[in-house]
Amino acid sequence: MRLHLRALVGLATLAGAFLLSTPVPAQAALTTAGTYRGEGDDVVRIPATSKPSIVKLTHQGDSNFAVWTLTTSGKQVDLLANAIGDYKGTAAFNVNGLNKIRSLSVTADGAWTLQVLPISKARYWTINAKGSGSDVLRLTTASKGLRRLTIRHSGESNFAVWALDNRGQYLNLLVNKIGTYKGRVVLPSGTRYATVTADGAWTISRG
Repeated sequence: MRLHLRALVGLATLAGAFLLSTPVPAQAALTTAGTYRGEGDDVVRIPATSKPSIVKLTHQGDSNFAVWTLTTSGKQVDLLANAIGDYKGTAAFNVNGLNKIRSLSVTADGAWTLQVLPISKARYWTINAKGSGSDVLRLTTASKGLRRLTIRHSGESNFAVWALDNRGQYLNLLVNKIGTYKGRVVLPSGTRYATVTADGAWTISRG
């Protein structure tokens, strides 16, 4: 009987050691303030916020890369990125002022980075702005009076430009087209920020 008890104790000890040594899947790491790095699918917890914010995103992979914002209850709200393969861009969230975001849901097959920042840290927008892919632009002060924007895009997918007010919330949809685009639109008075959704090169000139 003692031999049987010793054998059982030995098996329990080995099982405990095996469980402790079983590798745990890697999770996203907070490397610096507001910057998260990971690989593959993940759900990244961020400080809960209902303020307009931006996320700078990168991905190195071959398959679908998608990032959603999630509320405190897990509801999907903003689709920040949806591309195949490598990706680099900036997107805004909480621009409708209706939700509190708690997490970012990532679908990926490669390494990625997410940098969460206040919308006030968006790229400065001078008279002329140019870029490739999605971005968020910021004026020094909100626009006043009648202003025009000359906009060009050379891409294949959806191209959209939104004007946001001084709080970083939706003001007006300026452009929403598929593929290449060239046109002139009115910049609404009170515009402080602009979001660009694009898969190609673009330019925006104020005049």
